[in-house]
Amino acid sequence: MDCRNAQRSQPQDEDIMDIPLDDPEANKAAAKIQASFRGHMTRKKMKDEKPREEVHKKQRERK
Repeated sequence: MDCRNAQRSQPQDEDIMDIPLDDPEANKAAAKIQASFRGHMTRKKMKDEKPREEVHKKQRERK
């Protein structure tokens, strides 16, 4: 059992509760972070799918 981890979790919980959820600036910041992450995930997904599309396209051209 590691006592250091238990001590660290308490201040984090308190910090989370200090954020006012009705603050317009906090909402803008959260929306910006979410949009950035969603864009990252979309680009990652498109990057993973691109090689498959190129392989299928090349196979069609050979026929």
